[in-house]
Amino acid sequence: MSIEARRITDPEARGMIDLMINRIGAIASVHRQLYSTGDKNTVDLGVYLSDLAQDLDHSGGGFDVSRTISVDPAPVSVSADEASAVGIIVSELVGNARKYAYEPGAPAPVRIVLRERQPGGYSLEVSDKGRGFSHGSPAAGSGFGTRLINMMARKLGAQHAWHDGVPGTRFTLSTGRA
Repeated sequence: MSIEARRITDPEARGMIDLMINRIGAIASVHRQLYSTGDKNTVDLGVYLSDLAQDLDHSGGGFDVSRTISVDPAPVSVSADEASAVGIIVSELVGNARKYAYEPGAPAPVRIVLRERQPGGYSLEVSDKGRGFSHGSPAAGSGFGTRLINMMARKLGAQHAWHDGVPGTRFTLSTGRA
C-alpha cells in the first residue's frame, strides 16, 4: 500500500492514504507483539506504544523526519483488542499533530506518556507543542478521526478529553477506577 501511495501526487489523497496505512499499521503492530511473545492473549501496552511510535516515525506519513515521537511508557498489560483500540487512537493523534499542529518543515515533536493507575487502569497522554486549537471552532479535517477516537474510547470504557497545551494540544485518556 505504501509503495502505491508514493505514486499519488494529490496531497489530500496522499494524506488520506497515509492515515489508512497508519491505522492498519497500528493493528499489525499488536499482532507482531502477540506473536513475538509466548502470551497470545495480552500485550504490554508500553512496549506496544514504543514499537508503534517507532513505526510511525519510520513511516513518516509523507512528513519530514524531524517530526519525532517520544514515548515514556509504563508496563501495562491489556488484551489485544484493547491495545488495538489504543493504537488506533494514538495513530490518529500523531497523524493529526503532523498534519495540523506544525508548519510544514518545522520540527514537530509528539510525546506519548503511559502510566498505570490503581486499581487496574491506566492513563495515556499524547501531546504536541504546535498551534493548539481554538475552543468553539471546528477542528481541521473531515472529523472522521475525531469520531474514530471517540468510538475507540467508548469501546475502552475510558474517559478522554482534548486540552489546550499552551502551546499545543494535549489529549488524555483514563481507564479503570480513580
